[in-house]
Amino acid sequence: MPNPLSEPLPPRSATPAASSPAAQVVALTKTFGDGDSAVHALRGVDLAIQRARITAVMGQSGSGKSTLLQTMAGLEPPTSGRVLLGDQEITGMNDETLTRLRRTRMGFVFQSFNLLPALDALENIRLPFLLAGTGVSADTEAWIEILLTRLGLADRAHHRPQQLSGGQQQRVAIARALVTRPDVLFADEPTGSLDSASSRDVLELLRAASGEWGQTIVLVTHDPVAASAADRVVRMSDGVIVDDWAGGSAESIAERMLEAGAR
Repeated sequence: MPNPLSEPLPPRSATPAASSPAAQVVALTKTFGDGDSAVHALRGVDLAIQRARITAVMGQSGSGKSTLLQTMAGLEPPTSGRVLLGDQEITGMNDETLTRLRRTRMGFVFQSFNLLPALDALENIRLPFLLAGTGVSADTEAWIEILLTRLGLADRAHHRPQQLSGGQQQRVAIARALVTRPDVLFADEPTGSLDSASSRDVLELLRAASGEWGQTIVLVTHDPVAASAADRVVRMSDGVIVDDWAGGSAESIAERMLEAGAR
């Protein structure tokens, strides 16, 4: 069977400088509540996300890793600090502008697949264009065909979510996240509800998206196996980044986390 990864990709609409961050937060804070009950989820976080790389964010429950992803993606407003997507600051944008930005320049994959049960796989993948009220161009249809082939979904395009396995549903979610060719794909525990074989498949797809397709990915996970797919690992604790390294095997990541008392 031919390797679909050898097929050329359609060009992106613009190619930013490779040396500039795909996304960045500066002195970022996020506080929930106030007074004695205030929870300081982020405490002055600085982080620049490299282009065409996978950056894994790890930490215990309550460390701030998911809040960092949500704030970086404009899903939660920061209490203070700056959030940039490329060279565009998104801090302070109104909801309508942020929604449009997320639909066109960001992709999202979560532990729950968030597929619409009344739509088949192909219709779920096309959903961002339906929500935006735009048509699907011929170039985009060609890109969707490439995604279906590369993600092993060509023979499942007209199956509804309930007719797909968990791993297949997550691949549909990944295709939907990639269909707009986003600047950054944000993945929050994308293998959390999958068995080991499906998890391995999803991680291989994310590696292909980064290594072969030039996709920038921010991966939030507690799992050293998932983090081993990353080019870089940062560890959070109590709302700050306390470690930052070039990643490695699942075993070496688990050992480093254990040494830090993070698990």
